[in-house]
Amino acid sequence: VICENIDDFRKIPIISKEDIIENMDLFINKSLISDKINANTGGSSGTPMSFYLHKGYTRPKEKAHFDWYWRKFGFVMDSRGLMARGASLKNNINFEYQSISNKLNVSCYSINQNNIKQVVNEINKFKPVYIHAYPSALKILVQEILDSELELSIKIELIFLGSEYLFEDDRVLFENFFKAKVVNWYGHSECLIHGGNCQIKNEYHFYPFYGYIELLDENNNLITQVGQQGRIIATGFDNKVMPLIRYDTGDIGTLGDCSLCKCGFEGITLSKIDGRDRDFIILSDKTKVSTTAFIFGQHFNEFSKIKELQLQQDEIGKIILRLRLGVGYTEKDEVAIMQKMLKSVNNKLKIEFDYVEHIPKTHRGKHRFLIQNIEA
Repeated sequence: VICENIDDFRKIPIISKEDIIENMDLFINKSLISDKINANTGGSSGTPMSFYLHKGYTRPKEKAHFDWYWRKFGFVMDSRGLMARGASLKNNINFEYQSISNKLNVSCYSINQNNIKQVVNEINKFKPVYIHAYPSALKILVQEILDSELELSIKIELIFLGSEYLFEDDRVLFENFFKAKVVNWYGHSECLIHGGNCQIKNEYHFYPFYGYIELLDENNNLITQVGQQGRIIATGFDNKVMPLIRYDTGDIGTLGDCSLCKCGFEGITLSKIDGRDRDFIILSDKTKVSTTAFIFGQHFNEFSKIKELQLQQDEIGKIILRLRLGVGYTEKDEVAIMQKMLKSVNNKLKIEFDYVEHIPKTHRGKHRFLIQNIEA
């Protein structure tokens, strides 16, 4: 297809992960094969995928872009940072200092009441001024500190959160606990598009010099109405080894106000990114309910006593609610959670509670909120 304008571009077929997995060779630029870097997606959607980035090109440009983006919020290069993201550290240690990046890396997935005092002491001694974290990892750290009634004697100025969906309750928790600005962005391992909060709004501005985003409805028509949901389709600019054009990310977004923002940005803006199109549970009458609506569309006081939760669905009309408990949780909390959840779906669901000491992460150290084993 020869593209002379945007209408020609939109004639290019949309591609999926499955298309790439089944036809890998067709997507590779053979003339640049020596410049490839192996990469992969985490597979949290249930479909892991290997692909190639462009050596010396894709990641350096991404690094430059994020340096620019972070500086918009007053970030100073080489500042002391606290990192709470990724998988366990080597030899299962709880923290390590990374001198090149000037960061204290904390393994939040091995923290508990037996070692939280040591971790807090190390953080206080290091005195970080910003945090870079997965939301799920930072939540574990904050809840362990709250449960232990310890105090951080540090002043955090900025909290940068990416790679996972940020729920509004967690944003409020972090802002109140650290008294700091939370900056959240949307991106992915394929390095195709980037949308982030600005200094004014918690919506997501998509920067056109990083990649090109389309928001399409189920008939592949471009969404132009504010408030309408659609599929996020991405085209990257910085990978000549394996260029991905009109790639269906599998994620769902809601179109926001794309007029001139007070921060100076004018362009594609999403008010919400609700996660993957597989992030739903199926009721007994086969109705699909998004996990956002089911869990976070209503308020659960009981969640303050829960460190982590995970949903799993293996059969229609039934879910397993897996919980790692905090302080003060009782049978009354289970009853209250059960009643609220059943009421929200008109009792079209059976719920089994599974109390565990540990919820496994993906190989990238991310928290998988829903394990959906039913094909739509």
